[in-house]
Amino acid sequence: MENTIGILHIRDDSEQNDNIGILLKRALNEQRYSLIEITEKKQIVSLDGLIINLEKSSDYVKAFQWLLDLQEEHSLFIWILSGENDSELIKLYPHLSKNSVIEIIRPDQGFETLGIIIKNALNYKNQLLNGRKPKKKSARHYLDESMLSLVIHDKIIALTRKEFKIIELLYENLESVVTYAQINEAIYGTSTGEPLEKYRVANFIFHIRNKLKEQSYFEIEIIRTKGYLLTYANKEPLISTIHVKKTYNEQTLNRR
Repeated sequence: MENTIGILHIRDDSEQNDNIGILLKRALNEQRYSLIEITEKKQIVSLDGLIINLEKSSDYVKAFQWLLDLQEEHSLFIWILSGENDSELIKLYPHLSKNSVIEIIRPDQGFETLGIIIKNALNYKNQLLNGRKPKKKSARHYLDESMLSLVIHDKIIALTRKEFKIIELLYENLESVVTYAQINEAIYGTSTGEPLEKYRVANFIFHIRNKLKEQSYFEIEIIRTKGYLLTYANKEPLISTIHVKKTYNEQTLNRR
C-alpha cells in the first residue's frame, strides 16, 4: 500500500528546501511512499503523515498556527524537523494536538533515522487499519483497501493507490456524476481547475476502464465537460429481467 507523506516548509524562501526534499526521498527509497510539498491546508486530507521543517525560532509561531488548525480536523503522524536543540518552544508542540502523534526530530538524528521512524509509524498504522477497518461489502461487490482492489463476483481487479482513490470516490457516488475537480482533490488534495488536470484524470480513467473490462457488472460513463459516472453495465438490468421472468413462468407452471 502506498502512503502519502507531506512536507511543509515554514520558510518558503529557504535555499535548503530543495536539498531537504531530496534527502527525504532518499531516506524513503521505497515505491510505496510518495512525498508531496504542502502549500495549502486542504491538501492535508490526503496525507498519512506530515513533516514540518523548521529552521529558526522565528518559524515556530507559524508552525503553532498550523498545528492549532489541524488539531480538531485531522489525525496524523507529525514529525517536526527542528533546526535548534534547546528551544523551550519545542516542548509546547506535543500539547497542541488532540488527535495526532507529534514527534520532534533533532538535527543530530539525521534523515536516515527519520526515514526509519516514518516507516515504522506507517507500518503500524497500515497494520492497524487492515485489521480493524471493515470492508465496504455487498452480496456481489466491494472495495478492499488492504489489497487496493475492487472485488466483483470473487473477481479481484487490482488497482494502483491513485486508481483506488478514484474508484472509491466513484463507488461512493454510484449513479451520480463525479466532477474532475472532485477527482483531483481525492488524488492530490487540491484542484486548480487547469486544463492539465482533466488530462491527468482522463489518463487514470482510461487505465481503470481497461481494467474494468475484466468484468461486466460496472462501467464508467464519460459525462462531457463535467466528469465521470460509475454505473451498472447495460447487461445487468437485462439479467435481472430474465431472472424475474423465469421465476414468474416457473410459478405459473407450478400452479398448473
